[in-house]
Amino acid sequence: MAAQGYALSLWLWLSLQLPLLQGARAATARWSGEGTTPHLQSIFLGRCAEYTTLLSLQPGNKNCTAIWEAFKVVLDKDPCSVLPSDYDLFINLSRHAIPRDKSLFWENNHLLVTSFAENTRRLTPLCDVLYGKVGDFLSWCRQENASGLDYQSCPTSEDCENNAVDSYWKSASMQYSRDSSGVINVMLNGSEPKGAYPVKGFFADFEIPYLQKDKITRIEIWVMHDIGGPKVESCGEGSVKILEDRLEALGFQHSCIDDYAPVKFLMCVDHTTHPDCVMNSASASLRRESPSFYTTGDASLVISLLVALTSASQM
Repeated sequence: MAAQGYALSLWLWLSLQLPLLQGARAATARWSGEGTTPHLQSIFLGRCAEYTTLLSLQPGNKNCTAIWEAFKVVLDKDPCSVLPSDYDLFINLSRHAIPRDKSLFWENNHLLVTSFAENTRRLTPLCDVLYGKVGDFLSWCRQENASGLDYQSCPTSEDCENNAVDSYWKSASMQYSRDSSGVINVMLNGSEPKGAYPVKGFFADFEIPYLQKDKITRIEIWVMHDIGGPKVESCGEGSVKILEDRLEALGFQHSCIDDYAPVKFLMCVDHTTHPDCVMNSASASLRRESPSFYTTGDASLVISLLVALTSASQM
């Protein structure tokens, strides 16, 4: 009984102390961003090894250890003093060719982009080239006034411009743009409350200016709207019109599509019964006239989805 009483007392004490410990941890967070991702080096090297050996887009002979050594120099710098140029050697060591017509730029729809690209099988966004893959969804920075990594928090653009992660993506974005060719695809989020095309953002500031006009056939914009979400902007409206006008002024051939069908089909996989995912009135009529032809109410959607994704994979 005495042991049980002691265990209960210890549990109660820990329950009271936990909020205090959590509060102390929050109080030590210097910056507004997430801290360094645990096991950063292992994840980085693992992604590099996987990319260079297993992915369909073979980047040639790459030394993952050398790439890591070039990357980690920023981990010795003040967290607000990391410049895009600090990643030059890292980019040079990890850079490889991007297939023509396969580039996919984006704003405000990261997960949708990675799902549609499917590890370079359909398209190759920045997060699916080697120098983007190794850092995707990760965070890193040195402690402000000490050696070692800061696992509590890291600066974002809200804290300082020259932070390690933003400078990484700036450098990667510029190189990705220089290496893109043929048809350029751009996926925007037409349900984003602040507008589909951020006039100050990575695409606007670090990608469009570095596109090589003589290498590009045309730019195709896809304005996607969330299933069941608001249609804040569409082609020819608001910030999308600003983007179209900018591309026109720069002399790029361009077009704009609302809810590009192959991507829309993919979005509808998780919303098969939503009204936004009804394909068209003709297919609905066919279902009413020939109900025995379909084993489920979603059969036409599945068939359309398979056709669209098969076509997209052959682009």
